[in-house]
Amino acid sequence: MRQAVIITGGAKRVGAAMATYFAHKNFDIALHYNNSKNEATALQKEIQKTGVACEIFSHDLSDSKGLSGLIEKIHAKMPHCNVLVNNASIFERCEFMETDEALFDRQFAINFKAPFFLTQAFAKKFGKNSGACVINILDTDIAQNQISHFAYLLSKKTLADFTKMAARALGSDIRVNGVCPGAMLPSGENHDGYEEKIKQLVPLKNQPSLDELSEAVFWLVQQRSITGQIINIDGGKHVL
Repeated sequence: MRQAVIITGGAKRVGAAMATYFAHKNFDIALHYNNSKNEATALQKEIQKTGVACEIFSHDLSDSKGLSGLIEKIHAKMPHCNVLVNNASIFERCEFMETDEALFDRQFAINFKAPFFLTQAFAKKFGKNSGACVINILDTDIAQNQISHFAYLLSKKTLADFTKMAARALGSDIRVNGVCPGAMLPSGENHDGYEEKIKQLVPLKNQPSLDELSEAVFWLVQQRSITGQIINIDGGKHVL
């Protein structure tokens, strides 16, 4: 039977790139989105052209009570899913002294609480599937203590610790690993020339592509003896 992958935040940017990559590797795709219905529908049509199945699922991940229901809906249509990629995240600039409770809650709801309970629900529903695994998309900046996006980075650091703890808790049933991307796509916050400046700072003098990130995620899915590991795909930025 063909394998299948669940990708949260899969309609655009990094999520869309991973969905396309896995489709070309003959994986069926369970594509989650929140507000990006048009993008999700368009990507679904493109993925289906590759000959694999693609189903789209809408859910606001900040609604934690509905996360198990989301997994139930996916299971009903794609019971052969054996991979969960926790990719969806939000990214807000705010230093520590300006961070209010609402911003803190938004960052942790999407970036940590949703992956926590999605992983739990996935383990209950899909944990007996052969080779089941979870990949958490982190951020290379967890290696540093930058303060410009305080709550965001703290949520990703917490998710990194969860990755290792969940790997132990889920044992042989589900492998749990993480990938830390560098700056692969332009951000609305970045000034002109930012990407080139970062490229010149990192040891490899280059920023990885979306395909290279997707390849790393796919590689981890195939490695039956790797769990609790976090891989940086960042041109070496994490060692600066």
